[in-house]
Amino acid sequence: MRILVCIKQINDNGDMNRFDEFALEEALKIKEKAEKQQQTPGNSVSVDVITAGKSNSFKIIRRAFGMGADSGFLIVLKTKEKATEYIPPFTIASLLSAVADKMHYDLILTGIMSQDMMHGQTGPMLAELLNFPCATGVTKIRFPVKNNFIQVERELENGFIECLEIKLPALLTIQAGINIPRYPSLSNLLAAEQKTIMTRKETDIFPHRGGVKEFYVSIETPEKTRDGLVLEGDLAGRVNQLLNFFKKHDLN
Repeated sequence: MRILVCIKQINDNGDMNRFDEFALEEALKIKEKAEKQQQTPGNSVSVDVITAGKSNSFKIIRRAFGMGADSGFLIVLKTKEKATEYIPPFTIASLLSAVADKMHYDLILTGIMSQDMMHGQTGPMLAELLNFPCATGVTKIRFPVKNNFIQVERELENGFIECLEIKLPALLTIQAGINIPRYPSLSNLLAAEQKTIMTRKETDIFPHRGGVKEFYVSIETPEKTRDGLVLEGDLAGRVNQLLNFFKKHDLN
């Protein structure tokens, strides 16, 4: 079984998107369960990670190696000098699919969203491009896989849980809190320096960025449109302040 985890670097310090950490931890837990059942043929699991970002995004791949990932892919984006350049989820999903489609993965995991943009769109778009069934907000994955189907639970509104049986290959977006992500081990971090990160440039995959569905226009701070009122003093004083406020605004 081959698992791919999509991860994102959210700053130049090498911090991994915290939602992706849950996805990676879940993939590693599946791998460890398979290793415990190794006496049964066909239970071998490998975990790869992939990211699309700046040339220094290899930092989170090294961190993923430290957590236990086997291989890593880096797609170097064609970026402009503007720090505010916006790269749509569809562009990222298209690049990820171009690599993932050739590697024939059984299961792809992503975080439910990125903590910087908070779109939650890249995973479902990637599933659509690969023609994979998709479940979002997954809170539990049952392993082992039975008859090429995987059972999952996903979070719905009002505390409801939906139980699904999904045929592989499939894509799951993982909800925060499904597990407790591990810290990279020192031995794995040292070994990670010796691992090769497979790197491709966006221009090698798509010479001309096309199919853009949305464009960055501007970012503005919302204007202040109203003030709050803090009632001070003793109880009688606060009551009088509140009554005066009602009278002033004709709220009788």
